[in-house]
Amino acid sequence: MNRNGMVMLGVLALALGGGTASGQVRLENVSITMGVGGEVYGSDGNFLSIAVPQVDSTDSALGASGEMGANGRLIFMAGNGRSLSTDFDFGMRQFWTDGFQARNYAPRELSGRVQADYRQRLGGGTLLIVPSLDSRHIADRPPLPLYLAPGYSAGAVVANYSRALATDMAFYGQLTGETKDYTADLPALDDLDRRSAGLEAGVQMFFRGRPETRDPEIRDQSTLRFFGTYLHHSYPKQGEGLLRRDNAARIGGEFTLDRRDTQGFQLALRAHGTRSRSNSRRVDYNAGRIEVEGSVELGEDTQLDLQGLWAVKRYINQQDFLIPGEEADNATIVFAQVTRFLRDGVRAGIGGGWRRAETNFSGAYYQRFSMSFSLTVSPRF
Repeated sequence: MNRNGMVMLGVLALALGGGTASGQVRLENVSITMGVGGEVYGSDGNFLSIAVPQVDSTDSALGASGEMGANGRLIFMAGNGRSLSTDFDFGMRQFWTDGFQARNYAPRELSGRVQADYRQRLGGGTLLIVPSLDSRHIADRPPLPLYLAPGYSAGAVVANYSRALATDMAFYGQLTGETKDYTADLPALDDLDRRSAGLEAGVQMFFRGRPETRDPEIRDQSTLRFFGTYLHHSYPKQGEGLLRRDNAARIGGEFTLDRRDTQGFQLALRAHGTRSRSNSRRVDYNAGRIEVEGSVELGEDTQLDLQGLWAVKRYINQQDFLIPGEEADNATIVFAQVTRFLRDGVRAGIGGGWRRAETNFSGAYYQRFSMSFSLTVSPRF
């Protein structure tokens, strides 16, 4: 799947890239990040693992990590009412652990994402097509309480069409398709390999700032979006004769406030609720999620970023076990980072966070406290 997807992205880029206004591919927004971090994990319940091959037991664990990553954008075409670009993001993290009973683990995480973005004016609106590939590999994955999401490979395609209904209002419709396969050779994870399709429709409203700040070059506006989504998931490795199929309805909204050029801050608030029902009644659930993101300028060259998430998921029937992060979605996450812009193209950040999330069993949670330092270089080409 990954090889075919990469070929498809390459063919799309080469086929359409010949129409670039400049005749050349441009590389932009490249960043190289190096970082170190420390984490403390604690227990709050049953840590018996069904999604990790190792068996261990501890109430707390320590973790330290070093990481390196690179991301950027390739622009193949821009102009004449259409554009084509590809974003890439690759990273590696190496962990060191302490506090486990059987042995201390040294997990290594390799991840990569490639996403193309094709836009074209069509029928008075804008057509957007976004194919993407996403992959993560985990070696020596440890048991809880040190939680690392399992490795997987995924491919997706999103087709979105939006059109203005009024001066400051637009309607959009969106189709999605996705395939996701977990790479660990574990039955509990193999059962969660899935194929998904979705249909979404929504309306977005734009609110400009004061008359003196309505210059398009000045970031002083807010947006409000409401949407409804239908999702269908099938699990080819679950069920004998009758494969598991889930159907979900989701409604939600998003509010953004951008005052970076006038008051030095921006804010985003997102919320949605989901009702999922399946031909396997065991996994029927209702869920909700609220996310908050914000940034504030602290002087000319310092910025504070804040993130918060609260997620709740309630199964209609009792569950024997859950896969953390996939089926077990009850969590509270808080993160803050201060970034200092040292010079043109160089910035340093120090951050800290707290996470309390559900483990393999309903009512059992792990906690994580983390601190990190990073240095990011954005070379100019």
